[in-house]
Amino acid sequence: MSDSASPADVGVPLVARAIRPALSHRVYTLIGFAWPAFGFLFLFLLCSTDWFALPIPVWQLFVPACLVALGLGHIVALLLESDRTTALLYYFKRGMPVIFYQRFAVLQEPGDEPTAALSGQPAIVFGGRRILFSAVDELYLTFLGILEIKSYAASGRLTGSTGINRADLLVRVPIGALPLDEQKKLVEIFRSYRPGLTVSKRLDDRLKSPIVKGQAAIAATGAMILLFALFDVSYATFTWLEMLRDYYGSQLCARQSAGAATFLNYQGTAAMTVPARAAQLYERAEALRLHPARLSWAYRALFANGNSGAQLSDIRAETLYRLGRHQEAIDVLEAALPLKTSGFKTQLQLARYLSRAGRNDEARALMDAVLEKHKDVLLPRLYELVLLPKGGDSAELYNKYLAELDEEVFGEEPAWPPGGEKPLMEMWRREDLDFLAQYFLKLPSRPGKGQ
Repeated sequence: MSDSASPADVGVPLVARAIRPALSHRVYTLIGFAWPAFGFLFLFLLCSTDWFALPIPVWQLFVPACLVALGLGHIVALLLESDRTTALLYYFKRGMPVIFYQRFAVLQEPGDEPTAALSGQPAIVFGGRRILFSAVDELYLTFLGILEIKSYAASGRLTGSTGINRADLLVRVPIGALPLDEQKKLVEIFRSYRPGLTVSKRLDDRLKSPIVKGQAAIAATGAMILLFALFDVSYATFTWLEMLRDYYGSQLCARQSAGAATFLNYQGTAAMTVPARAAQLYERAEALRLHPARLSWAYRALFANGNSGAQLSDIRAETLYRLGRHQEAIDVLEAALPLKTSGFKTQLQLARYLSRAGRNDEARALMDAVLEKHKDVLLPRLYELVLLPKGGDSAELYNKYLAELDEEVFGEEPAWPPGGEKPLMEMWRREDLDFLAQYFLKLPSRPGKGQ
């Protein structure tokens, strides 16, 4: 038996041609990886203060930040699509690429010998899977739009009413990632090499349907919207960071904290007094809050959210109070009460401000409203004890609250099984401790901390 290969085995000279996915599909994939990259960048800025000394507002860097995120997303997508990654994951993916990004498939078709770098039988290559056109017997489109390429090469065809005659699945590929004209060309290429090829009716109907053209237009529009959304969200979040930095700097200057040096050493601020710089930082933050970019949908959506609006109101009120604008701080918190229906942090902050203004009756009414909704909490009840009018029976109020907590939290004593007493779990802040300590421990207020 001869060891030399026959011409049929060697095949013909082949020229490779790559088929690229549709532009909309590539944009979707790119943005899908750019979002996490942008998220990591945002979290880094949120958790760090190293950027506070930047000579320009950070919101002006949202375009470079998006470009960096897109660049990182592009690198990650190329890495996942690469032949090296496909080879590493061959056991799990059977040679198929992890994603389809810049390359959908590679056609190996007969070509002129001077340009042909390969020799063999015509085939199509998906990642690390090479499939001969001559081995393909059926193209089937699933309900989800996935193209299944099948073959009888291993199992053979059977005739007869009882024989199992099902083609083996070779690969599944998302044919919708291709432009419509490329989808049609690909099916015609399969048919040209396999005249008896079975093509499912769903696939034929899809290629003839005018709806597919509309779907392609919708996909392209969606890709552009996602790209705009990336830049829009970047602008909104970077503006939010800039506002937080200015409110924070204003509070540092108002407290005359050592950390205020970063904000006092800006160019053009050397001649300003510390209170003037604190006021300037607050007004700059307010300018950003009140004058967003007109086209920014994400900015408006961010502040339309009740939790975000309430959080920002708390920060604004704290800054105003530090600046000595106490009534404005109270007005801001009163306007914020309807924004957040869960929790009572804003109510506690407002109660402290009202108490310091001598308006204990209003503060008590506020705590009563909190206790109507939150019956299993301790902190508002302690506030009520602090706000109790002179001559009020604190022991009676304590017994009343303890009975309510027994009903809502602790249950009957002793607990069964022994040792299974239910605890009270709450989140306390430093401002709460300072406020309560001034009453229970008769401590003076501490400027720069709780006051």
